[in-house]
Amino acid sequence: MRFWTLLTAAAALSLPFALPARAADKPLTREALVAVLKTEQVWCSGWRDQDQSCEDIALSELQGDKVRQISRYRMSLVPNLEMVVRETVNIEGDALCSTFRFNDLEILVLVDDEPAPVEQAAPILAILAQSMAHLEGKKSCEAYVQDDATGELKASVTLDGEAAPEFDSVYRLLKPDTRILLRPVFKDEDEPTTV
Repeated sequence: MRFWTLLTAAAALSLPFALPARAADKPLTREALVAVLKTEQVWCSGWRDQDQSCEDIALSELQGDKVRQISRYRMSLVPNLEMVVRETVNIEGDALCSTFRFNDLEILVLVDDEPAPVEQAAPILAILAQSMAHLEGKKSCEAYVQDDATGELKASVTLDGEAAPEFDSVYRLLKPDTRILLRPVFKDEDEPTTV
């Protein structure tokens, strides 16, 4: 499961309910999931039509039964703070799974599109680690249902085998050359930034 999904729920920013599957939706099999991953599309969480913006974006690279994911999200505009997170997850059956270990993540803090100095990044990473400590060592799996009408993927998450609807997400798949606005996590700032 993507780091962003865990962080969003850990920070209580995600929807408090699961989105129900409609009759037209179909669960992705392992083969269908692999086919989606091979398209190298951008996974956009929280797509908003009015300004073509996302809460976060991710790229996935298929490596056998593993998937290398790179997620990018904006924490705030003032200061201009973004994070790029690299992680590796496993394809298990028809889901993407991983055991959460904060120290296994590669996190790059950006300030004004440049890597932040260590003294600036360290406290931010410490706060993130603390906010996600309750997830340490838990196995998360994300299985998908695809909406036939929109092509969007609705992710259902389990933690240690138990349903965790507070972590569920909806992803719109976009072409890599799509112009996307990235909205800040903190809702008191509403001016998106193009990525």
